[in-house]
Amino acid sequence: MTGVRRLVVVEHLSPAELDRAINEAQAADETRLVRRLCFVKNLYQGKTQQQAGNTVGVSQPTSSRWARVWNDGGVDGLRPRFGGGRPPKLTPAQWDEICTILEDG
Repeated sequence: MTGVRRLVVVEHLSPAELDRAINEAQAADETRLVRRLCFVKNLYQGKTQQQAGNTVGVSQPTSSRWARVWNDGGVDGLRPRFGGGRPPKLTPAQWDEICTILEDG
């Protein structure tokens, strides 16, 4: 069996600051960020990347990505980013018209 490779984790925050960041994310209802910060906390506690990922229920590729973005950008790197998706095909006026038609039956 091969040895387990440990990831070098950049400690952007002290353990107390990391706990505070987790609490702030919970208070702001940022559940995705809380999960990612808990992953980092597990890394701080000496768990391997795979163990830390398993603890929060993510796959190995996801845990690798999270570890990389943490090392590169800290909390801001872990913050979920959404591209907004595809732009709507209907204008706001068209949506209003559809809603009116549906409300009128």
